[in-house]
Amino acid sequence: MASTVSTRPATADPRAQIDPAEIQRLYQRASEFADEARKVLQAAWTTGFEVLRKNDGSFVTSADLKTEERLRALIQQQLPTHGILGEEYAPVHPAAAFQWILDPIDGTEDFVQRVPTYGSIIALHFQGYPLIGVIDHPALNLRVGAAWGLGTFQNGERVRLTDLDPSLIDGNERVVLSARANFTRYADHGNLFDAITRQHPNHRIYRSCFAHTCAITGAADAMVDYGNRIWDLAASQILVEEAGGKYVMIQDVDVPRVGRVLGGVFGKPTLVDRLVRLLR
Repeated sequence: MASTVSTRPATADPRAQIDPAEIQRLYQRASEFADEARKVLQAAWTTGFEVLRKNDGSFVTSADLKTEERLRALIQQQLPTHGILGEEYAPVHPAAAFQWILDPIDGTEDFVQRVPTYGSIIALHFQGYPLIGVIDHPALNLRVGAAWGLGTFQNGERVRLTDLDPSLIDGNERVVLSARANFTRYADHGNLFDAITRQHPNHRIYRSCFAHTCAITGAADAMVDYGNRIWDLAASQILVEEAGGKYVMIQDVDVPRVGRVLGGVFGKPTLVDRLVRLLR
């Protein structure tokens, strides 16, 4: 299974094997997949959807299922040798070099409550390395996309992050966090959340990939995501790195009956380094 934040071996980057024209083509496919996901979600937003609960108590809706089904059908039709790893259904071709990683609605609770910050996450990894990432927010008409070597774009405009002056990091910088519940869901790491909020009191908390988009575009200075699954983080590393930012894994554990749980810090490099030192 491909990993969005796996420790990279000290070998040549396998993404260099791929023709840049092929990367561009796959990025176009990812953008088209995001278009299709947006159509499904906008229709559900307008006409209504069924709301269910998973075994862990979290929401899942008929829109989650329909969106992932649509994305899987497109990938299997257009790229039949590629693997698929999604939140709602079983993996396809898990040993394939190319792996599409899908979160049809990130922030399903927001979607259910009609909070417009929800989004779809679509990522493509190659041999465990992030190659393409898209986060699309249909209700906000906002999309960020990136491909290796091609840059990061917000609604078609290039994104370039400007690092913070270290002397100006005084607590007023904008740090976005997962909810405290993410830090205590699988083990009690609430002390990490508390340490961040004490040293960075000008923080924000969003329960969806909108937090990632803020860090990727510079609307926030850094994001600390904790206690999430691979489909929640799969697009963000390539998105932030291609924008000139930094991504550091801070959590990678296997939780019984859950699976792999991940956490990352990403955004403007100087602040990312400070947050990583604090958390470690």
